[in-house]
Amino acid sequence: MNDHHDHPAVSDTDAWGAALRDHMDGHAVPIPTLDVEDGPSVPAYHPEWFFRDEPEWSWWERQLVAEVTAGPVLDLGAGAGRVALHLQGRGLAVTAVDASPGAVEVCRRRGVHDVRLGDLADPPVDRRWQAILLLCGNLGLGGSWEGNRRLLRRLAAISAPGAVLVGDSVDGGPRPEIRLRIRHGQLVGEWWSQRNVAADEVPALVRDTGWGVERHVVDGDDHGVLLRRSDEI
Repeated sequence: MNDHHDHPAVSDTDAWGAALRDHMDGHAVPIPTLDVEDGPSVPAYHPEWFFRDEPEWSWWERQLVAEVTAGPVLDLGAGAGRVALHLQGRGLAVTAVDASPGAVEVCRRRGVHDVRLGDLADPPVDRRWQAILLLCGNLGLGGSWEGNRRLLRRLAAISAPGAVLVGDSVDGGPRPEIRLRIRHGQLVGEWWSQRNVAADEVPALVRDTGWGVERHVVDGDDHGVLLRRSDEI
């Protein structure tokens, strides 16, 4: 884990970070490509989506993030910092972490106070987190079913009693465990593993991880959860 004083280096494999930087700098950015290993290539989200203010978010994301009322907040996979900046504007202390040097640079330039370059599976432990964010599909960033559960247990262990976790995933259909990468222009990102979680899998995913499901909202293939840390883990 790099601490928040590190300055991320530009990387030829940081395709996603380059797309975020290009958009922030006012360049016309084509929609990046999302490659699925042994599968199709599809359009990714346009970087503009990650700069949107709270009124432009999906209805369920607005509702779940509104339940975050105390800090410090840990935003894992912060992207361009849209949620970190929103919560920071509400007076909460937020630590934003991303594995993309370009995303870290964009967060800093946009005014996120505490931004760190790091492995999302190795979250920082210097604070007792009152809230944790696993947004934009990051409920599945553990890479496998057991990896997702292991990450939830880890996050419970470094959170305060009564802490909340807001996360989301997408129904992966018959192939929930996949490897993905982003391409932007001539840049090709590194592969990462993701294990998407279907809505009806959430109770089993969360069971015995130190969290309980407080709210679960479904919007088509997308769904989000508000989890509450148990008093005992």
